[in-house]
Amino acid sequence: MRLPSAVSEDLCLSIHNLRDVSLQNLRCEVTNMNTIVEKNGDGYRYGFSKWSAFLKSNQIHIGATLFFKYVKASQLLILTKVVHKTTKKRGRA
Repeated sequence: MRLPSAVSEDLCLSIHNLRDVSLQNLRCEVTNMNTIVEKNGDGYRYGFSKWSAFLKSNQIHIGATLFFKYVKASQLLILTKVVHKTTKKRGRA
C-alpha cells in the first residue's frame, strides 16, 4: 500500500525520517506499521512494510479495495470499508 502524498507530507515522512504510522482496522484494533520509501521519478513515495501480514491478519485477500480515513489530529489511518474482489465462476459447457 502506498500513502497519498498529502498524508506523507502531514506525517513529515522523508528518506531520513521513516517512522511508524498507526493503522486502525475494522475491529478498532490499532497496529503500528513501519514505513518504507520507494524512488518515484524525481521524488519518493511511501508505503508500509509487512503489508501482506496486515492483510492476512484481517482476512483481506489480495485484490480487495480498501478505503481509509485519515485523522490528522491523531495521525491515525482508519480502515473504513473493504470491498472484496469478485471473481466470475465459469459455468460448465
